[in-house]
Order: sequence, then C-alpha cells, then structure tokens
Amino acid sequence: MVELGTNMKVYPVRDYAIYHHYDYENWIGETDHADMTAESLGIRLGQNVFYGLNRVSPSDLHKPDMLHTVYLGLFKHMMDWIQGFMKKHGGLEAFDEVWKALPPYPGFLVPKKAYREVTQW
Repeated sequence: MVELGTNMKVYPVRDYAIYHHYDYENWIGETDHADMTAESLGIRLGQNVFYGLNRVSPSDLHKPDMLHTVYLGLFKHMMDWIQGFMKKHGGLEAFDEVWKALPPYPGFLVPKKAYREVTQW
C-alpha cells in the first residue's frame, strides 16, 4: 500500500533572473552561453504581469494554501446549506443560539454573535 505523499516529485526552484540574463545576452549577441538560452532550456520568457518588475521572481511569490482554500469553500457551502435547511424548517433562531453557545477549546474563539449577524470572516 502506498502512503499519501510518498511518490511526490520535488522540482528545483527556477532562477528566472539567470534565464533572463542569458536571454538578454543572446539577444544583443554578446554570449558565450549559446546553449544556455531560455528557449533551449524549455523556458518561455514571455511578458507577463511581473515582466517589468525588477527583483520580483514568480517562484518567490505567495502561493495560496490549497487545503485552507478548500476548507473555506466547503465550510461556506455547508453553512449555506444548513441555513437554507433551518430557514425552511423554522429553526434559524435555535441554530443561532446553539452557535453562540459553542464551548471553548484550544485554538477556537467562541463566537460572540449569532451566525447570521457575522458580516465578515
């Protein structure tokens, strides 16, 4: 049986500054690295959002935490479903009372407002 995460391939971080340097040298014709152009390395150096920003490397930029994003989406979907169910069956007030009465535990902040009163998470 294979464990999750045991067959993951680790890719090296790309140094886009060096790729750009090689590409620039090749463009102006002052290169000793004819075989080291970005194109020969399989890298397309097209103009993107970060093209004109010095000292910005796409590999160093923040990448969203997928698990956190998925949890937030699932939680919102579940809570929307529960709210619709409770509204249909006349239990929104009871749900809000239970929401405010959740007991504290480490890492959990007890809500001070009813679920429907919270405007931003």
